Amino acid sequence: MKSLSLKSLLPHLLVHVLFIGILIIFYAPITKGKKLSQNDVVQSGAALKESAEYTKKGGEEILWSNSSFSGMPVWRGYSANLISYVQKSALAVLPVPVYMSYLAFLGFYILALTLGANVLISLLVSAAFALTSFNIVSIEAGHINKVLAMATMAPIIAGVILVYDKKYWIGAFVAAFFLGLHIYFAHYQISYYLLITLLFYVGYKIYQVIRTKSYKDFITGSALLIGVAIISILPNISSIITNYEYSKSTTRGGSELTAAKKEGGGLDKEYAMSWSNGITEIFTMYIPYFHGGASGEELDQSSATYKALVANVDRAQAKQFIKRIPLYWGDQPFTSGPVYFGAIIIFLFTLGMFLIKDPSKWIWLAIAVFSFMMSWGKNIEWFSDLLFYHFPLYNKFRSVTMAVSIAQFVFPLIACIALVKVVQPELERENAQKALIKAFSVCAGFALLMLITGTMWFDFTSANDAQTQLPEWLLEAIKEDRISKFRGDAIRSLFFVILAAALVWAIIKQKLEIKYALIALTVLVVIDLFVVDKRYLDENDFVKVKGNIVEKAIPKTDQDEEILADKGYYRVLNLTKSPFNDATTSYYHKSIGGYSAIKLSRYQDLIENQISKNNIEVMNMLNTRYIITSPREEGAEPVVQRNPSAYGNAWFVKQTKIVQNADEEIKALDSISPMNEAFVDVRFAKAGKEYTLDSSSYIKLMEYHPNHLKYESNAAAEQFAVFSEVYYQPGWNAYVDGKLTPHVRVDYILRGMELPAGKHEILFKFEPEHYIQSEKVAYAGSFFWIAFLLGSLFMSIKKKDMLASN
Repeated sequence: MKSLSLKSLLPHLLVHVLFIGILIIFYAPITKGKKLSQNDVVQSGAALKESAEYTKKGGEEILWSNSSFSGMPVWRGYSANLISYVQKSALAVLPVPVYMSYLAFLGFYILALTLGANVLISLLVSAAFALTSFNIVSIEAGHINKVLAMATMAPIIAGVILVYDKKYWIGAFVAAFFLGLHIYFAHYQISYYLLITLLFYVGYKIYQVIRTKSYKDFITGSALLIGVAIISILPNISSIITNYEYSKSTTRGGSELTAAKKEGGGLDKEYAMSWSNGITEIFTMYIPYFHGGASGEELDQSSATYKALVANVDRAQAKQFIKRIPLYWGDQPFTSGPVYFGAIIIFLFTLGMFLIKDPSKWIWLAIAVFSFMMSWGKNIEWFSDLLFYHFPLYNKFRSVTMAVSIAQFVFPLIACIALVKVVQPELERENAQKALIKAFSVCAGFALLMLITGTMWFDFTSANDAQTQLPEWLLEAIKEDRISKFRGDAIRSLFFVILAAALVWAIIKQKLEIKYALIALTVLVVIDLFVVDKRYLDENDFVKVKGNIVEKAIPKTDQDEEILADKGYYRVLNLTKSPFNDATTSYYHKSIGGYSAIKLSRYQDLIENQISKNNIEVMNMLNTRYIITSPREEGAEPVVQRNPSAYGNAWFVKQTKIVQNADEEIKALDSISPMNEAFVDVRFAKAGKEYTLDSSSYIKLMEYHPNHLKYESNAAAEQFAVFSEVYYQPGWNAYVDGKLTPHVRVDYILRGMELPAGKHEILFKFEPEHYIQSEKVAYAGSFFWIAFLLGSLFMSIKKKDMLASN
């Protein structure tokens, strides 16, 4: 490594400016005032609108919201975390999509420098990583934290490599900075994959240490990295603790119902593995249309599908239909696009496997293969069962296709090492030429094989085709287009490999200056990925909007206006949407549905066992005052129905009945009369009790706030009150006339408590102690993290081991 100077820094700055320019071209609609319309951003924005409004109004951090699933925590653990200012500073300069892609570029650029790459090689492989289609498709979908977490994997690996290479201080700085950011982004599934990668790498280092007996350096580096991990966790401790505590009560923690209970908790296996790559689907990393692309892609009028449609329906219908054709024929339920690493990167990776003599290449290959095997999920059941049932926390995650996030940085990593070797003056040119011939034979040969014999290996159909209910003649035409796309991309990948091989040959044979060859390779890589990415993120994904993109995506309807005329506090069921997979209703109303992968497990039980079976009494006890239904006549407006039976915010019951377990409690709801009885788990009370009601007794909501609810009650005798609010502990506390008073869970999901005779004020406050205390630690930890970064940066400058090009 060389120390950095102002002169040596300039080329690095120029390539970063250049890549930002490429990103601005890629996301060109943002220069016209347009914003990217991302489904998950819209869903999240709708679910969090209530908390955002109350925070803006009162400055108070909102920890609970009643907008989705009748109420759930919305804490983020960000208020005391000063790492948030890193993100805010970046977003003040760069638009969100540009920032996400640039962070991926920056992170990999640091890894490339760590591996000994010069500026041009670093530009090439970093651009390839940033423009990998998995990143772009995820950005289009709005998986923001996933993309940001993936973007920080490479620099964390770089920091670890530097530390074990005895570049202690700069390695610690890089690892601490990006690990702090990575944990801040709070995508624990990607963090899990990062941990697996680190375990593989550290295992390899241990093997090296045992062989060379260099124990001291390894122990020093490992101790420093453990310290880095702790320091990076501290600012994020609130988010980690609250998510851990909450996860116990969510679908990730499992259900108490016997029929749904699993040993060790976690998700249902079928649900967790529902998004699994087909075994051959990994070849989309080389030929993007290997499995058809996306579940809905637009075809042109030269396609077989359009011609078949014109022969059977009118042209207007045909033009409309070809805008969204199910080209994807893989094993997943649906997909927004393939995982494409780039034909040139695959070629350079293959070259690296033949050219690189360092045995470390095998550990990186093993890591990549392991990630592919994880992504195969249900399609390699013996392996997925081993992980799902025996690996800690593995059963908490779904969509195992995300495991390719490991391979997508391993391939450009090996490509980077290969190029570093190719441009070295001391290159063994004869051996390099042999490696080039082998790599070209493998990559070009595979593309040719698929081009010539692809229809012999595959039938270009999937189980999903039957669900489309399209006529056979149309499916045959679609199949013909799938084959055409497959062959077209095989030729395309072959073309890029030929050009890349020619440029590498020119370097090896010294027929072309290295810098010109690398620039040409970089241009080819960018064009290759740019064009494929544009299939899945183009002008149509942007909308012209001033202000809130979420509000633009969820316009207020006449039905919303009709319901909002009621200024009370109640809930809404919207049957014109998929109510439990859509949060848009939450933007204007308190919804009994929503969109979340971390909803409370008890609420999911209620959905599956009661709400989905149209148990009106359960909807009544959730205070579902309005139901939006689809019209019977085609083209008519949706209809708002007021439910006169909704029980309101709270009520007194005549008796409590004890149930022995969750099974009994959920079953009791089949025939419950919520206004008269409340079912209480035996863990809260040992015996039921009867109460005397009189006409003058009442309990009513006096003040609503997401973090606290105030009621007033009055009764001549002791009463038992049921509140149409979700029970959640630890977190909610109840106070009667200012005195902390126990409350219990009733009717499987609601809150209930015994109230003394007379007039009283009841106040529910959401004040989770673990959150309050961890926020204090996070605040102090943020300053410690900053101090460590400044100290390690100072020491690295002092010791002159800053990253630099060779």
